[in-house]
Amino acid sequence: MPPPYRNPHWNNFAAIPHRSAGPVGRPPATWATSHALSGIPSASVPLPTHKLDRSDVRQICRNPANPVLFGFVCAMAWGGMGSGPGRKRSVAAAWKEQVKLSRHLSALRTGGLSRCEAYRLFLDPGDIPGIGPAFFTKLIYFFSSSPDFYILDQWTAKSVNLLTGNRVVKMSGNAVFNGNKCGNYLAYCHEVDEIACLLKVTGEQAEEMMMSKGGHNPWHWRAYMRANWPVNAPSVRYRASLMHSVYAGIPGKPPCTKMGLVCF
Repeated sequence: MPPPYRNPHWNNFAAIPHRSAGPVGRPPATWATSHALSGIPSASVPLPTHKLDRSDVRQICRNPANPVLFGFVCAMAWGGMGSGPGRKRSVAAAWKEQVKLSRHLSALRTGGLSRCEAYRLFLDPGDIPGIGPAFFTKLIYFFSSSPDFYILDQWTAKSVNLLTGNRVVKMSGNAVFNGNKCGNYLAYCHEVDEIACLLKVTGEQAEEMMMSKGGHNPWHWRAYMRANWPVNAPSVRYRASLMHSVYAGIPGKPPCTKMGLVCF
């Protein structure tokens, strides 16, 4: 029985082996200076003057010796927050909410939150001006104790929607719609887990594969998404029963070790 994902998108995606994107974004020190951020708490090390990769950022954000706002700067520099015309206002707006931001990030680092609870931290009344799902899920990923709190940006959202053929994540143009609730995030994370299971990679690796890499020479999956969005964007509203019913009851198939669901 074929995987419960939509072709030709699945065949194109599954044929691409995982590889790390490596250092991306901007050096945190440069990023902070360009946005004129003041009052950044000092940490055990100065703000890096080189670009960071995922593991670098998670190590910084998870280290209790580093103030959470120090980690915030590193995470947002990695993610490229504030790039593009007029977007510096978003960084300034978020930085003004340092008290609320620190409270959210400390809760994530402490742990004990479910995926839904982590996502809900940043919804009204806990929302941070200037930070939508594409950026606050980066904070959730980098600060949470478990690496399976996945980043939900425009590229992973487009990927899961194309692959499932359903609107798992609501979009607003090319951006993740701010009105996505924790149910959307849970469904997205579940699909990442299932894709990881099918491809025999970790959830982190599956999410990184879905994000792919852009720039002047985009990787194959990023170029594929650009060519297929929005022309092949699904219009069907996501319902868990559409996808999850096919994961169970297949005789002779081994269970996914993470979810207890069937991989095939």
